[in-house]
Amino acid sequence: MPEHREPTLGRVTMDSLGGYRLLRTVGVGSRAEVLLAHPVRPDAELEPAVIKLYGPAVSDESIVAEIEALSRAAGDHVVRLLDVASTPEGAPALILSRHAAGSLARLLADRGQLGAGEVITILAPLATALGRMHAAGVAHGSIGPGAVLFDTAGSPALGCFGRAALFAPGLHAAALEAEQSVLADILAFGSLAGALLDGAGAAGFAQRARTEAAPGAWLAAFAESLFDLAEPLPVDLRPRAEVDYVPFPSRAVPAMPPAALAPAAAPARDDLVSRAREALGRVRRPVWAVAGASLVALVIALVAVPQESTTATVRPSESATPVAAPAGPVTADDPVAAALALLETRDRCIRDLSVECLDDVGQRDSSALSADRELLTSVIDGAAAAVVIDADPAQVALVQRLGDSALVSLGPDSEPASVLLVKGEAGWRIRDYLEE
Repeated sequence: MPEHREPTLGRVTMDSLGGYRLLRTVGVGSRAEVLLAHPVRPDAELEPAVIKLYGPAVSDESIVAEIEALSRAAGDHVVRLLDVASTPEGAPALILSRHAAGSLARLLADRGQLGAGEVITILAPLATALGRMHAAGVAHGSIGPGAVLFDTAGSPALGCFGRAALFAPGLHAAALEAEQSVLADILAFGSLAGALLDGAGAAGFAQRARTEAAPGAWLAAFAESLFDLAEPLPVDLRPRAEVDYVPFPSRAVPAMPPAALAPAAAPARDDLVSRAREALGRVRRPVWAVAGASLVALVIALVAVPQESTTATVRPSESATPVAAPAGPVTADDPVAAALALLETRDRCIRDLSVECLDDVGQRDSSALSADRELLTSVIDGAAAAVVIDADPAQVALVQRLGDSALVSLGPDSEPASVLLVKGEAGWRIRDYLEE
């Protein structure tokens, strides 16, 4: 089989980009195609990377928001944005650091469970990185095993920022707790931490991670407390048959303090699309090597200050219009009953080909509502098949609840594996679909 395969996403057909030769596709999703890339010239000051090419249905506003999120999140244990390039058609593409050892999802599929020291090596830096991101005004939006990537040394990093949300940086604790996107991150991280700790034999600590997780100081405290459980060990990337499982020993190791990140201020801009394309088309690695990440933040800030309609920074509390909610499970206090009712309504909307109906399912301006609208539009256009979520009521269960947010598992055989619900004046709505 030849090594090279031309990427094609409707508006892109090429074999090189931004000084890189495109080798092969390593991932294809509804939003983008990700390709392995090597420098065209071996002596160039470029490193092997992955290039993210966006599909034609992805808006320029969404792309710019993702770039801004990566810029704000820059630091240890987060994928690096190496460069921003343009395709011959003018579409932006991201050149990202390569994490060649795959994802946590792949590692768990190979091995089933991880040793205690490995779990600490994964969770402690991710908790610190997540706290730094929230302080900088960015929520990841898709935390799970598939978003945790490893380099060849076994060091973890958060990737997959396509659903990231932006909000004001430097919020105090109470305001941070009011950000629904931050609560979604915390719920997802607590669920991931609980699963890994359960597999490593720390059931009590896993339960606390699921039930006590909170924005702000909790992340730093959690990262530090992990070192009281065991000595951190390198993540062994070999298949399960070659690895000996190591339960928790009793040993205390001092924690490293989290690093601070000062996000750049964002000046006003005129027209988002035209200025974004102009800026993204001219930013290249040689410039970044001199100015560093601060220049990246400034270039993106010139085009990323949102209009009133930009979903990346609109808070539900500021934009929602009071709605008279009908009585039923969606307005009651039980998130499990609400999840079942919302999924039933979603399936009816898809069968009836009613986009407006989905407003009764997804939270306004949420990734769940956007994804369902995109799917239904594709079904109506004949470009996709209808996809319903066939959850077994006997397997649907509450994982964690924080105030008016709840994470509900749909069972081991369901796709997606869980839903994040948020309760507002109209009752419960789905904010996000989460995969294992």
